[in-house]
Amino acid sequence: TTALDVTIQAQILELIKELQFQMGMAVILITHDLGVIAETSNSVVVMYAGRVAEQGTVYDIFERPRHPYTQGLLASIPRLETEPKSKLPIIPGMVPGLMDLPPGCRFENRCPYRIDACSKRPPRLEKMKGLHGVSCIRWREILIGNA
Repeated sequence: TTALDVTIQAQILELIKELQFQMGMAVILITHDLGVIAETSNSVVVMYAGRVAEQGTVYDIFERPRHPYTQGLLASIPRLETEPKSKLPIIPGMVPGLMDLPPGCRFENRCPYRIDACSKRPPRLEKMKGLHGVSCIRWREILIGNA
């Protein structure tokens, strides 16, 4: 959907929905467009450098994000109340090179909550409630504000 104008994008997404309904099938939609995700999806998997950062329902991801990367993505979305010409928040740092991936959490070098343990081994996807899961060893501390 990246290079499509809004009208064509809407038509294609509507066609996909119709086919999904008629054929009773699931659809995997890969996109960077958070608006498209919010409008078309039931569940979401947020990926970072080839690994699952967070997964859950659209509500879980957009209303209760637990992974620092997901939180950063959502914070960077322009909102109606955003002052004109004001700068949107960014996620500092660079995505790791795919030929030189870190042994631990792949978001570690950009994460405001990183600790030494983050660089040691990849975090496992921890199931929370329902479909919601997060790959962050500090998600509980972040949630209660102790990170």
